[in-house]
Amino acid sequence: MKKMATLLAFAALPTWVNAETALQTIEVEEAAQIHVESSETTESLSKNAAGHTLGDYLDALPNVDSATYGAAVGRPVVKGMSGYRVKILQNDVEASDLSAMSQDHAVGVNAKAAERIELLKGPASLLYGAHAGGVVRVVDHLAEDFPKKGISGKIEASTATNNQAQNLSGQLSAAGEKFAITASGVRQQTQNYVDGNGHEIKDSDVLSEQGQLGVIFRYQPKAQIQLYTTQLQKDYGIPNDTDAATRIHMNRSDYGLKWTGYEVSEQIDQLQFALQTSDYLHDETEGTSKDGLFGQQQTTAELTADYALGDWLGTAKFGVEYKALKVCHEHGQCHDFTQATRTGKPLGESMVNYINARGLPYSHGHPMPDTSSQTWHVSMQGERPMAQTGQALSLAAYLETRSLSANPDNIQETWVYPSNLDASYYKTQQDWAGSLAVGWKQPIHAQADWDFNISYLQRLPSVDELYWNGFHHATDSYIFGNRYLKKEQSVNVDWDIHWQTDQGDWQGNLFYYRFQDYIYQDTVYDAQGDKLIDPFHLSDVWMTQQADAQFYGGSLAYAHRLVNLQATPLVLSNQMDVLYANLMAGGNLPRTAPMTWLSSLSYEPNAWSAKFSWKHVFKATELATHETETPGYDWLAVYLDWKPKTEQGQWTLWLKGDNLLNADARNHLSFLKETAPLMGQQFSVGVSWQYQ
Repeated sequence: MKKMATLLAFAALPTWVNAETALQTIEVEEAAQIHVESSETTESLSKNAAGHTLGDYLDALPNVDSATYGAAVGRPVVKGMSGYRVKILQNDVEASDLSAMSQDHAVGVNAKAAERIELLKGPASLLYGAHAGGVVRVVDHLAEDFPKKGISGKIEASTATNNQAQNLSGQLSAAGEKFAITASGVRQQTQNYVDGNGHEIKDSDVLSEQGQLGVIFRYQPKAQIQLYTTQLQKDYGIPNDTDAATRIHMNRSDYGLKWTGYEVSEQIDQLQFALQTSDYLHDETEGTSKDGLFGQQQTTAELTADYALGDWLGTAKFGVEYKALKVCHEHGQCHDFTQATRTGKPLGESMVNYINARGLPYSHGHPMPDTSSQTWHVSMQGERPMAQTGQALSLAAYLETRSLSANPDNIQETWVYPSNLDASYYKTQQDWAGSLAVGWKQPIHAQADWDFNISYLQRLPSVDELYWNGFHHATDSYIFGNRYLKKEQSVNVDWDIHWQTDQGDWQGNLFYYRFQDYIYQDTVYDAQGDKLIDPFHLSDVWMTQQADAQFYGGSLAYAHRLVNLQATPLVLSNQMDVLYANLMAGGNLPRTAPMTWLSSLSYEPNAWSAKFSWKHVFKATELATHETETPGYDWLAVYLDWKPKTEQGQWTLWLKGDNLLNADARNHLSFLKETAPLMGQQFSVGVSWQYQ
């Protein structure tokens, strides 16, 4: 009854409920997709962002949340989909990081350096892979086709109270007839922040630095080649329960080559070949002890064609990706990746003892073998108009095949999974996954239309979901993977409606996602209801499990033009998001985002703008077994800017206030909601200058 009442109230929202984003600068590319790609400038997103993570930038969008883990970490969660169900691209190449592996791992992109951020779903997202939550596409200046001839640039600086943030960023482009060069840099540094109760949150400081350089040579009028590099490093603390400070230092280096040909034939408008190699490394320390080391090397080669075949317009991709992942866990010894010494003793002797004594294969050695994978993929997406009235059909397909190899030579011999229990435990796996999506756009009349998308998706389990077996310092938990996981399968249904009136714009969405063999982690309890504790660190035990599940909910929004003041509308916006996630056998899934209500009042004349927003996050009551409630909170924010134009360029002066009521705010999605509450009251001020 409670769920039904909530959904009925949700469907009957009065006409003054409206959308936070409905009247913002959003570009929808209808030429090749059916209402599945929304693109918003980073400048616009930053006005609503309470922090600098990718999740912070997207948190105000309908049914999008941020899985915070202190100030440095915030991966976007879309309609309850997290981790590997949301793919993050940087200029159409998968961001090489390990943020999907664990919530304490920061996303390997700098949102501040992006020019725009796009959220793709349905057939458009299937072009890049089978991800139930869709694809987040981060686009920066390296993706620019060819800069405008001449010199252009931008520089911005800001500072903040509370965490004493200092941010500096800049970008420069210079282009002639055939050559162009672009460069950018971002430096962000914060100290420990203070929560709404006035408590300083230890180990919540962040240092992030990124530099990018790209060179383009247009050697023919319709062909060019680009070389580029991105260098990113982050150093941040994890506000957990450990006595000694837990810190993560991350480095990522990308090098790429991209060739693009235009108007290649009557059927191919653009053909592009991209080759990129990435080297990712981060270490985890507790105090002065380097206890963990994570490294991943990734090489991607991809051929992309934008085509026109008859009435069909679309894109096709074919590529291969190679990944090599290494993990070290050894107290104070993870300065490099090494192979373990073999003395001839029985492999897995200690693990067998723990199976006999406790029923579970506990390990105090390296938590997973070295793995390498080679994945070939092919995908195609296209749209065909069906009538002069605006109806359109969209289709997409994605197929991948993966060869996954595991080498346990890095694991100490007593902790290797014993062959007498499973001789094929580390055997190379060959597997494949196929996915399909269909979209339909139906105009209602000149000012209204609806979109319907249905997808069948298959996802192969990740290497850590399969092989992880050990302690993780940053989360202070012992995690069991599951070598015998099946493919995760889902049927995803989305229905969107848009309605424009003389006084405002409506936007609504309903979704239902049905999973077979859904993969998730949850705390393990014994028969008495007590948490299972690992024998080495006396920490909670988490088990990777698989069960049928469903996600459903939606959002409803309306943007209302209250009155025109000097030919500029004063806009009242409201948005409500609802999500439910439960197992088909009964019971809720853990860390499900609670209901939210977002209101704002905005006014944007030519030279300046003002926005006041209020967000109410309801108490989290849809809980999994043994999960604790998270109180609701109110988040008030204000943003003001002034944009004087001069002959020397465009200036912007801005002021922002977050959590004006100094609320004690805790994120129900976070593993560390108790030790890492959200930031208390903060004021930020900044200035930017842009020259074109």
